[in-house]
Amino acid sequence: MKTFVQISVISLAVLLAFIGGGMAPVAAQSNPAVPASPQVMEGDNPGEVVVTWQANNQTAYYRIGWMAREDYNAAIAEDRDWRETLVSVPLVNQGQTSYTVKRLTPGGEYWFIVGTSGKLYGATQWSQWSRLLTLSGGSAACSGDRDALVALYNSTNGPRWRNNVNWLSETVPIGNWFGVSTDSDGCVVVLYLDNNGLSGQLPPELGNLAHLDTLDLDGNRLTGKIPKELGNLTNLTVLSFDHNRLSGKIPPELGFLSNLTDLELWNNELTGEIPNQIIGLKNLRTLDLDDNKLTGTIPAAIGDLTNLGALWLSDNEFTGEIPPQLGDLSRLYWLGLHSNELTGEIPARLGRLSNLRGLYLFENQLSGEIPAQLGDLTDLSRLFLRNNRLEGEIPPELGDLSNLEFVTLRNNRLEGRIPPQLGDLSELKLLYLSDNRLEGPIPPELGQLEKLKYLRLNSNRLSGGIPVELGRLDQLETLYLLENELDGQIPPELGDLAELKVLDLNRNQMSGPIPPELGDLANLEGLHLDNNQLSGQIPPELGKLSNLEELHLDTNQLTGTIPRELGDLNELVVLYIIRNELTGCIPPKLLEVVQNDLNELRLEICPPTLTTSSKSVDFGGRDSGASGSASPNTPTTSQSSGSDDVPEIKAGASAEDR
Repeated sequence: MKTFVQISVISLAVLLAFIGGGMAPVAAQSNPAVPASPQVMEGDNPGEVVVTWQANNQTAYYRIGWMAREDYNAAIAEDRDWRETLVSVPLVNQGQTSYTVKRLTPGGEYWFIVGTSGKLYGATQWSQWSRLLTLSGGSAACSGDRDALVALYNSTNGPRWRNNVNWLSETVPIGNWFGVSTDSDGCVVVLYLDNNGLSGQLPPELGNLAHLDTLDLDGNRLTGKIPKELGNLTNLTVLSFDHNRLSGKIPPELGFLSNLTDLELWNNELTGEIPNQIIGLKNLRTLDLDDNKLTGTIPAAIGDLTNLGALWLSDNEFTGEIPPQLGDLSRLYWLGLHSNELTGEIPARLGRLSNLRGLYLFENQLSGEIPAQLGDLTDLSRLFLRNNRLEGEIPPELGDLSNLEFVTLRNNRLEGRIPPQLGDLSELKLLYLSDNRLEGPIPPELGQLEKLKYLRLNSNRLSGGIPVELGRLDQLETLYLLENELDGQIPPELGDLAELKVLDLNRNQMSGPIPPELGDLANLEGLHLDNNQLSGQIPPELGKLSNLEELHLDTNQLTGTIPRELGDLNELVVLYIIRNELTGCIPPKLLEVVQNDLNELRLEICPPTLTTSSKSVDFGGRDSGASGSASPNTPTTSQSSGSDDVPEIKAGASAEDR
C-alpha cells in the first residue's frame, strides 16, 4: 500500500493550472511556461529511480513527486481526483540536483515532477512532468505470474471461492489479490488459499510462478493429479495440499525442488510408491504423506534426510519392514507409520532417536519383542503400538521414560507380568495394556500415577486382588479390569475416585459385598460388576449415582431385595440384574429403564409410592438364556473397550514438527 503525502491546497491549485483538470499528467509537458521536466533513469537496485533537475539557488526547498500510471488510470476510471495519487517528499535545498526514489514496483510505469518552494509547506512551483518511465524487472521476471493466477482461478471455480477479493482485477496489483503475496519485484512468492472452497483440478500454469516460496492449498476440494510442472518451482520451500481429493502418483519432478522444507500431501487419494527423487530433498523437515493409498515399501534412503523433524506415512498400504535406517534421523520429533501392512520387528535402532516425542506404529502386523532400547527415548511422550502381533514381556526400561503421557500396547500377544517400573511414569495420563496375555498381579505401584486418567488392563490373565493403591488415582476417569482372573473383594478405596466415569470389573472372580462407598462416585456413568461371585445385598447407596447410565449386576450371588433408591437413578438406561438370588418386589420406577431384564426375575412389582414418568418400558431386554450381560442390541463392555478415550493421531504435533 503506497503512502501518499498530502500536497497543500495552493500547490495543488498551481499544479492543476499547469496540467489541466481532465488531462493526463504527461500532457502538461507541452506548456512552455513551466520549468523543464526532470531527467529520470533507473537506479542500481530494483524499484529505484534517480531523478535529476537543474539547480535553483533561489529556493529553500525542493519537492520531488511521482505518480504511477496504474493509479492515475484507476482514479480516472473511478471518477476520483487523480491528484490524490501523487506522492511527494520535501528536501532542504543544499545544492543537490538529484534524488533517488526507492521501493517502487518493478515493471510499473511512473511520471516524475520536481517543485520549488520558499517554505516547507508553501506554494510550490512545479516543473513539467518527466517522460513516462517503465521500470524493468517486474514485467520480465514475472511475466507469467498473472496468467498463472488467472488459470488457477478459472480451473478451480474461482467465482465460488469463499474469498476471491480483487482476483482478476485489471487495476489492482496481483499482490493485493486475496491469498497472494509478492516481493519487491512484484513476483508471486506466497499463494495461501487454504480452506477457501477451491474445486476442480490444478492447472499446469502454476509451474510458471518461478519465484514462489510457499504454495498452500490445504482443505479444499481439489481433484485430479498434481501437475508435474510444479517441479519447475525451484524456489519453493513449502508445498502443502492437505485435505483435498488429489489422485494419481506423486510426480517424480517434485524431486527438483531442492529448497523444499515441507512436503505435506496427507489426506488425499494418491497412489503408487514414494518416488526415489523425493528422497533426494535433503532440506526436508516435514514429509507428510498420511492417509493416501500409497503402496510399496518404505525407502531405507529416508534415513539420509538428516534435517527431517516429522515423518508421517500412516494410513496407507505400505508393506515390508520398518527400515532400521530411520533410526539415523537424529532430529526427528514425530514418526507415524501406523495403519499400514508393515511386518517384521520394531528396529532397536529407533532407540537412537533422542529427540523423538511421538512413536506411532499401531495397526500393522509387527511381530517380535518390544525393544528395550525404546527406554532410551527420554523425550518420548506418546508410544502407540496397539493392534500388532508383538510378543514377549513389556520392557521394564519403559519406566525410564519420564516424559511419557500416553501408552497403548493393547491387542498384541504380550505376556509376563506388568512391570512395576511403570509406576515411575509420573506424567502418564493413559495406559492401555488390554487384550494381551499378561499375568500375575496388578502392581500396586500403578497407584503412584497421579496424573492417570485412563487405565485399561482388561482381557488378560491377571490374578490376585485389586490393589487398594488404585484408590489414590484421583484423576482417573475410566478403569477397565474386566475379563481377567482377579479375586478377592472390591476395595472400598475405589469410592475415592471422584472423577471416575466407568468402573468395569466384569468377568472376574471377585467376591464379597459391593462396597457402599461406590455410591460416592458422583461422576460415574457405567458400573459393571457382572459375572463375578459377589454376595450380600445391593447397597442402597448406589441410588446416589445421579449420572449413572448403565448398571450391570447380573450373574453374581447377590441376595436380599432391590433397593427402592435405585429408582432415583434418573439417567439410567441399562439395568441388568438377573442370575442372582434376589427376593421381594421390583420398584416400579425401574420399569421405566429403557433396557432391563426385570421380567426375568419372576418378582412382583412393588406398590407404587410415586407417579412414574413416561419413559418407555422394556420387558424383553434380552434372551434369558444369554450368557452375556447386555442386550443383543447393546455392545458389551468388552466389545466397546476396543475404542480409545483420547485421540491418538498427531496429538500435540504441529504441521511442521508432528
